[in-house]
Amino acid sequence: MNKLPDIIINNDQSSIPVNFDIAHFSLAVCQHLQLVFDHLEITLLSPAAIQVMNFDYFKNDTPTDTISFNLSPDEGITGDIYLCPDVIYENSKRYATQFNEEFKIVIIHSLLHLQGHTDETTDDHEKMNQLQQKIYQELSY
Repeated sequence: MNKLPDIIINNDQSSIPVNFDIAHFSLAVCQHLQLVFDHLEITLLSPAAIQVMNFDYFKNDTPTDTISFNLSPDEGITGDIYLCPDVIYENSKRYATQFNEEFKIVIIHSLLHLQGHTDETTDDHEKMNQLQQKIYQELSY
């Protein structure tokens, strides 16, 4: 049986209100993917704060929607996810999606990264995009 993670949501620096339960949705994704987690922490950051992180860790000097880290050396996952609702909101306008839909897809994307999926190549990016869309459709309620 898979252990459900402790999920902590903190540090809301967003100017965009999130009107769904992030922890509940994240838990649903974990259960759906049968992920083994010890702990999952989700931090909401401003565009400026996530831009600094993006530069510090990846040398990309631009805000991004998500940054994920699996901190566990073991098979289980101890995850830190950093999300920027402001960037997610801008992406929802760019992709002509609803904000909540885009936010949930980014959560799925982040959890897939913690599971080991990558999107560094065009092919990997497309596979990951298809997988996150499939998971979103399977979880739609």
